[in-house]
Amino acid sequence: MAKRRKTPGRAQARKAALRPAPKPLRTALLLLLATLVCYLANGRSTPFVHAGDTVPNRLIPFSILRFGTLTLDPFRADMEAAGGYRWYVQEQGGRLVSFYPIGTPLVALPVYVPLYLGLAATGPVSSARLFAASPLTEKLTASFLAALSCALFYLLVRRRVAQRVAVGATLAFGLASSMWATASQLLWQHGSVVLMVTTALWLLTWPERPAWSLAGAGCALSLAVLVRPTSIFFALAGCAAVLAGDGPFAGRLRRLGLLACAALPAAALNLAYNWAFYQKSLGAYNQVTDALSLSRIGEGAAGLLVSPNRGLLVFTPIAVLGLAGIGRALVRLVRPDEEGRDPLLAFFGLASLAHLAFMGCYREWAGGWSFGPRYLVDVLPILALAAAGLWPRLRSPWKPLAWAALAWSLLVQVNGAFAYPASRWNVRMTEVGLERAAWDWRHFSLWEDQVVWWRLGKNAPRF
Repeated sequence: MAKRRKTPGRAQARKAALRPAPKPLRTALLLLLATLVCYLANGRSTPFVHAGDTVPNRLIPFSILRFGTLTLDPFRADMEAAGGYRWYVQEQGGRLVSFYPIGTPLVALPVYVPLYLGLAATGPVSSARLFAASPLTEKLTASFLAALSCALFYLLVRRRVAQRVAVGATLAFGLASSMWATASQLLWQHGSVVLMVTTALWLLTWPERPAWSLAGAGCALSLAVLVRPTSIFFALAGCAAVLAGDGPFAGRLRRLGLLACAALPAAALNLAYNWAFYQKSLGAYNQVTDALSLSRIGEGAAGLLVSPNRGLLVFTPIAVLGLAGIGRALVRLVRPDEEGRDPLLAFFGLASLAHLAFMGCYREWAGGWSFGPRYLVDVLPILALAAAGLWPRLRSPWKPLAWAALAWSLLVQVNGAFAYPASRWNVRMTEVGLERAAWDWRHFSLWEDQVVWWRLGKNAPRF
């Protein structure tokens, strides 16, 4: 009798079943290293003369470690010698302080410690030496924080989807979104917000939600607010998710109290810093509130979503899957009998929509001299989490379309990491206004940057 041959499909399935599952921490570390290599691949740092909003964030960690101050006073002479500082540094009561909140330098501080010690081991650490080293330390720190966000995102999403989908979702989050071309390149506030929000989501999804995970989530969310006040939407979402969780109402109230108590130290530090230097609860951000108007919410929100030179769905079309996932979570939230109810994703999704609406009200919703929808970097981990949950459900013809959107999203980030800002689009469009130019298809920034980069190569403008 002839032997029955095993089909290749059965054999492969049997081998896969016998193969040990990869350890999550090992996979997370590999993803951290892979994304870090990509983030550093363009070999760029930004000298002071071409830098802007992130200058205080790159210098204050050195001020803390070397001079024991939260001010920029130690670098006054260095900045003046390099051409002088601009709006991002404020003179308050004879002290030089950051226009922006203190949160990002504090989040970056642990990464700065080994970099500072390395400098100290090779000679005296004068302000001039630290100032000269700050462009490189900023790039290394921003890249590491972004890569760390990817590793934590993998640990988060692995709890919800299969291993292969989790790895793919993490790579899409890290390399096919503004995590690459924006968050990893400079110490924007957005990268620190992403890290804190991702950390909070990871801790809030910890099995059984032990007390320490709730306390950690509270700290992370309050640090996100310390980094950028608009993160209050995410902090409120965390509170709502805890209150809407499982178990007796009294137990949920206790968990909410623990979360809120853990947030108090960072909140107190935020208030103390703002009052000490600005005598205002929001610090210099009290000025920003004057630039908000509900009358422009439609144009601003639409511009952040679909404008050719700043739109999320142009620069990262795969984000439409995340928006659909958020919509699905919100529908299940209002239908208690619906299966798959997910209060965490629903409330953080709602916070993301609130963030979009808020930034749409801002007069300068285009985000100044930057690449793509910079103000929507903050919501990327939530969009990626929602998209990961929908990916396994996709069927033809949606699956091929999703792959195409993912491929375009990745190519855009390669453009941003290597070609931007070759055509100096932001400089050329300043006269007409970036908010107006964001809608101009005749000057499609992605294409113009790419053409100049192809033509000039290494000689293309880098700043």
